[in-house]
Amino acid sequence: MPDCREHPARTRFQISWALPFLLPLLLAGRPLRGQEVLPYLEAGLGQKQGDFGTPIQSTLGLAYATYGAASARWDASLTVPYLSLKREGGGLSAQDQGLGDVLARGAYRFLPETEGGWSLDGMGALKLPTASDTQGLGTGRTDAGGFLALHQRLGRFQWTLLGGWVQGISSYQTSTVGNLTSGAYEAGLGGAWYVDRTRWGLSFEARGAAFQGTPGAREVSADVFHLFSTKWGVKAVVTAGLTDGGPKRSVGVAVIRYFQ
Repeated sequence: MPDCREHPARTRFQISWALPFLLPLLLAGRPLRGQEVLPYLEAGLGQKQGDFGTPIQSTLGLAYATYGAASARWDASLTVPYLSLKREGGGLSAQDQGLGDVLARGAYRFLPETEGGWSLDGMGALKLPTASDTQGLGTGRTDAGGFLALHQRLGRFQWTLLGGWVQGISSYQTSTVGNLTSGAYEAGLGGAWYVDRTRWGLSFEARGAAFQGTPGAREVSADVFHLFSTKWGVKAVVTAGLTDGGPKRSVGVAVIRYFQ
């Protein structure tokens, strides 16, 4: 069977680095107060598909669990995914499954919302190489990212401008995927509309190339989050890829349980 170096499309599915700050979602239901800390558990399913400009059609199915905690100023979480990757075309037919890369993320609200509706979040993420790079489920490299997100709320509407960088922090020799770039930018612009306990969102995201000689990803996403009560929420997202640097289409749904 050809290995992932001959078919780099096996590892071109990228995680979502940017951490949507939990506070705006909770504002739709019950805002956090003072030093209150709210633990939460999120469980989700998703699927991503794309050919990445190659004859190989790749389909990634994923299930994940996220455990986190949030206050009025910060949000921290740990995500553990399980992946199933199927590849067909170009003389290749294979399917692999196993643990994905574990992701630790955190956010801090440096600037609380002002009278003009402005706020600023700082975010960080660390991807641990727990997935098999030889099976195409990961890159075999530890990566770290840092981001800033500027928001402005105008009544029920909020727009967000995001920018940051993801950097590989382990040696190329630790990975069998030899054409990884050393790092890449991530930028995005989005808008959200809040109606009672529901948030509707639309965003554009651009990422630098993860592999040498390939285009960066450009994606448009539509998402919805609904808070059924102070304890239960659900969210869904649909994404369309605009270049060969990312999946052509993605869908996902998740349930969130808040513990008070």
